[in-house]
Amino acid sequence: MEAVIHVYKDTLLLLEYVNRSTSLSSSSSSSFQKSQPPNILLFIGGMYDNFRNPGYTDDLAALFPRDAPDQQWRVMHVQLSSAGRSFGLFDLDRDVKEISAAITYIRESITQSSLTPIVIMGFSTGCQDVTHYLCSPGSRPRISGAIIQAPVSDREAILDEINTNPSAKAAYDDALSIARVTSAEKHRTTILPTNLTKHLIGPAPLTVSRFLSLVSPDSPAHPAMDDYFSSDLSDQRYLDTFGRIGSLDFLQPSKPDTPKSILILESGSDASVPSHIDKDRLVARWKTAIESAGRARMSPHSMVVPNAAHDISGDSIECRIARLVDMRRAVLRFLEDMVGHVGSEAQATDAWKVWKYDKDAIEAEKGIDHVKL
Repeated sequence: MEAVIHVYKDTLLLLEYVNRSTSLSSSSSSSFQKSQPPNILLFIGGMYDNFRNPGYTDDLAALFPRDAPDQQWRVMHVQLSSAGRSFGLFDLDRDVKEISAAITYIRESITQSSLTPIVIMGFSTGCQDVTHYLCSPGSRPRISGAIIQAPVSDREAILDEINTNPSAKAAYDDALSIARVTSAEKHRTTILPTNLTKHLIGPAPLTVSRFLSLVSPDSPAHPAMDDYFSSDLSDQRYLDTFGRIGSLDFLQPSKPDTPKSILILESGSDASVPSHIDKDRLVARWKTAIESAGRARMSPHSMVVPNAAHDISGDSIECRIARLVDMRRAVLRFLEDMVGHVGSEAQATDAWKVWKYDKDAIEAEKGIDHVKL
């Protein structure tokens, strides 16, 4: 997979996929005529992620080969200060500022057009970033749409772990005790002992501030910054967050007469979501909040993706259908709805040809697997 690296702010990088179609990339040619698509899908990863993580970013980019002369879309992946193991040192406010800086850089230095349509897509904790971009106070660079894939409550995931793991429970209690006695002005600069936090979020440094944001101990009554997706939050909390989407001036679909919209792709087999949570009901509650004022809608292509792991990984036929067929179909349809230049399955445009090729290959393999010898 070929890419170009841009420096969009200080030492922060922006990866631009410049992959070729399969037939050309397998040739010996080291150069090709690269199209300059006007529309951007900007990807935001989750905890521990950096470029090309999760792996399906490559699968999204494969839909838009840059050797296609009339290619209208390109995929970019933004690196934040919180990338990799640094997520515990920063907060969503900083993430949103950096996402805003990346969008501004794209328009000023790459496409050189203030009108460039940009759709942002977040994975896992990147979903918090996207939701914070939409729902926290302040102005933002304009976007045409937003996608969240695998939105998960870190609080509920951690509570689920400590309810079944005595070591994690002891670590949680000790970390919370330290956080409670740390003065507020030191929350951002105090790192909790890693021998405690490794049981909760893995081997990464974690400030008191980010710890309290992730575990949100006063939820559901008083949710912390990161607590957007917990199933026990009130309808009012969802109205205060998801319900704001319709009023946003900076969320403007590029297609005329198109309602503001967000695409939600919940993973059906997400091990990070406690088993007692009804994913369909949870997504339905978010939909109610989004559409409460009649000024926005949850995309009709939103879904709980069957057989999808948290990062939609896996080599089984079911996992590949989730990743290459179901997820990518929903994304393509949403991009067409918000911006255009994607077409439909029936029109067999370049992106849909790639999608159909993979779908047909999986179905052929599935048919062979079902043959009893």
